[in-house]
Amino acid sequence: MRSECIEIKGASIHNLKGIDVSIPRNKLTVITGVSGSGKSSLAFDTLYEEGKRRYLLFSGAQYMTDVTSKFDSITGLSPTVAVEQRIIRQSNPRSTVGTRSKVGNLLALLFASHGKRDPEHDDNLPLSMEFFQRNSAKGMCVKCLGSGRYHEINEDAIIQKDMLIKHIFDGFLMKHRHHKSNFKKFCELYQIDVNTAIGTLSEEILFLFKYGCRKSGFVGAVVVFHDMQKHWTSKNIRNNLADKEIILWGINAAPITCPKCKGLGLGEQAIHTTIAGRTISQFEHMYLNELLVFFQNKKDQLPGKNMIDDIITKLQCMVDVGLHHLSLSRQLPTLSGGEVQRLFLASIIIAEMDSITFIFDEPTIGLHQSEKEMLITIIKNLVERGNTVIVVEHDEKFMHAADYIIDIGPDAGIHGGERIFQGTLEQFLTCNKSRTASYLSGEQAMNTKQYFKPLTDAKLLTIANANLHNLRNVTVSIPLGLMVGIAGVSGSGKSSLINATLVPKLKTLLKGKLIHENEEDMPQVDDGTVVTGTEHIKKCIVVDQKPIGRSKSSCPATYTGIADRVRALFAKTPEAIDNGYTSGMFSVNSEGGCRTCKGEGFTQFHVGHGNWLDVECEMCSGTGYVEEALSVTLGGKNIIDIMAMSVAEGVKFFGNEGSDGYDKIAADILMMLERVGLGYMTLGQKTPTISGGEAQRIKLAKELCRHKGFGNVYILDEPTTGLSFSDRERLIDLMQQLVDSGNTVIVTEHDPTVLGHCDYIIEMGPGGGSGGGYVIAQGTPQQLTETEQSMIGKYLEQVNV
Repeated sequence: MRSECIEIKGASIHNLKGIDVSIPRNKLTVITGVSGSGKSSLAFDTLYEEGKRRYLLFSGAQYMTDVTSKFDSITGLSPTVAVEQRIIRQSNPRSTVGTRSKVGNLLALLFASHGKRDPEHDDNLPLSMEFFQRNSAKGMCVKCLGSGRYHEINEDAIIQKDMLIKHIFDGFLMKHRHHKSNFKKFCELYQIDVNTAIGTLSEEILFLFKYGCRKSGFVGAVVVFHDMQKHWTSKNIRNNLADKEIILWGINAAPITCPKCKGLGLGEQAIHTTIAGRTISQFEHMYLNELLVFFQNKKDQLPGKNMIDDIITKLQCMVDVGLHHLSLSRQLPTLSGGEVQRLFLASIIIAEMDSITFIFDEPTIGLHQSEKEMLITIIKNLVERGNTVIVVEHDEKFMHAADYIIDIGPDAGIHGGERIFQGTLEQFLTCNKSRTASYLSGEQAMNTKQYFKPLTDAKLLTIANANLHNLRNVTVSIPLGLMVGIAGVSGSGKSSLINATLVPKLKTLLKGKLIHENEEDMPQVDDGTVVTGTEHIKKCIVVDQKPIGRSKSSCPATYTGIADRVRALFAKTPEAIDNGYTSGMFSVNSEGGCRTCKGEGFTQFHVGHGNWLDVECEMCSGTGYVEEALSVTLGGKNIIDIMAMSVAEGVKFFGNEGSDGYDKIAADILMMLERVGLGYMTLGQKTPTISGGEAQRIKLAKELCRHKGFGNVYILDEPTTGLSFSDRERLIDLMQQLVDSGNTVIVTEHDPTVLGHCDYIIEMGPGGGSGGGYVIAQGTPQQLTETEQSMIGKYLEQVNV
């Protein structure tokens, strides 16, 4: 007989304390609890991982391994599909909404089959869909290789006659032994003195110097620089040269639009082929809701009816899940975790699957309050089709819509991991042990702001004539010295106004006083926008949700600098000194890393269908360290023990004055991480497992430790993502303390609770995409509740503004 529930017995992974949980099948279950309580450990690391293991076991995968289960038993589990917002952040800039949804493929096929060619560019070559895809050798522009941009090289700037020959190979090139060795052979072959100027070379030797010499194997200065251009997107290369060096050597520091394809990234055939008078690029740059309406209106007039019907179905699903404001050309790395999940959800709806267990991780991230209801309806429809849906969520609307609720807690880290409650919402509201139930029942309410800073004496930061993306010649003033909220539905223009217009302009105007990790990815704004009032700003600190660090081995300890201090403490211990160990012995990226797994702790095997299996390294037993590194202890703990500490535990360990592990700076950094709601996180948690919201709070803590004082502007993007009610309050208090100290906080948010604590709100809208781009309301929270045009106003009333 088929089981009515998924029964989990003895779940004990991470901080879970051998809990038993029952999840009803064919229902919507919400798993809630404070941040770090163990919700994801139950949903993803237990349920999903077991579902994946069983699939691989019976799918004929070529590689399997014995893995020790972190539970006693799981019964009633159907095939499992999960989308976890902390690991779906895409890094390939060539991946787009179009490629992920397959609508791009359908469009390419439609153009190949029914496109109208420009007679002047028709070479009678038979067209296939590859000619309309940037990632295809047939379809990409030959100059920019499909990217639409490239770094221009000025050969005259590289080969300056008065420049010493040896200076050509300073910096990046001298670090490449192959080029360095062949260049020396070239100089020896032609008896060239590298301390002389380039202008002293004969015309024949200069030609070889520029374009290569076969005898020596030296490829030539210009060829090497062209090779740099091809690999310019690598941040490792960029980090080795400052902007002034880049310009000196004739390479534009910022990429320019490709002159051949005009930034489209496509070849001649695609650029000059149309359907209904539009090229494939024009279709790809339309907002999804506009593209949907276009095909709905034109489907009876266009050829390829079956393909168009398929395109309409996929577009309708993406619009229904709240992605109307995106375009097919939108790159996946620029999407939020919630947007990528909803893109995945759209593909699930299209497939019309049943009898599946779906697991989602806060799919409401990035959605306006008015848009959440549609998403909840769509997910409940999955249940009506015969599926089981499990959602890890903090959202109040989602919990009220759930058939069943599981609460994990009571607190975070080692103080969590218990099953506090399982049952219906009505039963949950009376649960006294839950940190969440009291907020849902109304017994406990979020703190309301009592005092709002007046605008009378505020200095203004003004953005004038902003036209980027869908902005409609927006002019707006941001009062400084206050907490300012930027509100609006998805795609209304919030990010275009702040992240894509204001921030790049501040980078130019503040001249080095803008702190932003991803400056090299920052777009250039040349649309006539004017920003004034920067004389009132000391520094601007931009904190976004992009992953911390530059490698998958990065973690909170390495990113904040704590790891360097810990290694130094280990290197000073008597054991380390006696054995001649340096701080490098306590790094997996240096001499302390396991030689077999390169410090990863596991070896990864591809087992087909996009699935990877991580197998614990036998040499280091999964630690990533060599035995010598683990033999040294600090305060009775080795390096693995310390990296496994939670932030809260680390505060006590490093803050214990007089102990071997005492380090005031490390303790202060950890205290700040605790203040932003990350006390549960371990020091060594790897970047791929850290969500966008968590990454932003780590960055915020780091910057708050570095930049103190007043007169600074902090720009935050939905910082409360993934936080429970109580943790949200702590973060709001921290932002308020920044403002009380004389700073400005500009926060883009959907959460009415956060917006209700802002002194001033600027609301964009009224809709998303082409339906947005205007400032529809601005003023205090109270004023917005009284403004008819405001969409957030009625939700502000509900939080007692």
